[in-house]
Amino acid sequence: MVRVRIATAGIGAVLVASLALAGAAQAQVVTLKMGHWLPPVHHMTETIAKWIASIGAASGGSLTVKLDKSALGKPPGQYDLAKNGVRDITWGVAGYTPGRMPMIRGAEVPFATLDSETGSPALYSWYTKNGLDKAEFNDTKLITAFVHGPGLLHSKKSIRTLEDLKGVKIRVGGGGVPIAKALGGVAVAMSATKAHESLQRGTTTAAFFPWESIRGFRLVKLVGYHLEVPGGLYTTSFWVTMAPKAWTKLSAAHKAALMKAGGAAGAKLIGRGWDQADTAAKKLATDAGHAIRTIAPAEQKRWAARLGVIRETWIKRADAKGHDGKKLLAELMTMMKAPTY
Repeated sequence: MVRVRIATAGIGAVLVASLALAGAAQAQVVTLKMGHWLPPVHHMTETIAKWIASIGAASGGSLTVKLDKSALGKPPGQYDLAKNGVRDITWGVAGYTPGRMPMIRGAEVPFATLDSETGSPALYSWYTKNGLDKAEFNDTKLITAFVHGPGLLHSKKSIRTLEDLKGVKIRVGGGGVPIAKALGGVAVAMSATKAHESLQRGTTTAAFFPWESIRGFRLVKLVGYHLEVPGGLYTTSFWVTMAPKAWTKLSAAHKAALMKAGGAAGAKLIGRGWDQADTAAKKLATDAGHAIRTIAPAEQKRWAARLGVIRETWIKRADAKGHDGKKLLAELMTMMKAPTY
């Protein structure tokens, strides 16, 4: 009987110790807070959730991210939420804060985007390879960067030529302003989240967006015409960045796990999600009976002649910062596998 009691006591001690160790391991799980500003129906809500899952896998479950359910700040203010440590991680649009990070916007030139899954890891790799992140993200830690799929023109009326586009009020993001103006349209700059209201009220009659926005911003009942442009009329550069203090507090293992899930791999994962959302949204427009056209080759040449200034402007900005702008942009186009035009 004594031996049994001793054995039982020993087992109990082992169980207590095991539970204590398990509790200690669970207590070591680190949770980062991430800002999010798009509606739940937008594909990025689901895509970011998949990216967060990849962080958990890379860390063996010891590092996770909690995504905000509602916007803590307006889209242009997302970078400062990370810079000031209000959120550990944020993501946003480079063009929403003009002048802040011009080099990452090299990807936004016309006819550069084959698709998001190809362009996104190319942008991150090019950007970091050339050390451009060190200058433009010197007060946060860049985790990854990506682009959306080829941008096209969605409208309430048929637009197929420069003449059709003249004077049309177009909803654009930051990068779309010079493009709309060069093509003869009227640029109405606003964040993507305001596009639905603008088209509904008639303050704009067209919009620059990738395909996914038809579903993500509930535009399917507001527009009925879509003009695709080989290589994309434009794309948008996005970033995912981290508060410096939050990054410093991470262990070496957690930093490695986050960058394994981030970097080019994270860009590719997000890009794949964007391409899938583009395909689904285009089908939605097709099922709704919308008119979907591809710009005629001769007409695209006319558009290209006007849009050459976009590349020239970026090259001049890069040159002014001490870079070889022409060489840098050519390298990016090669890495993004930009369609030859």
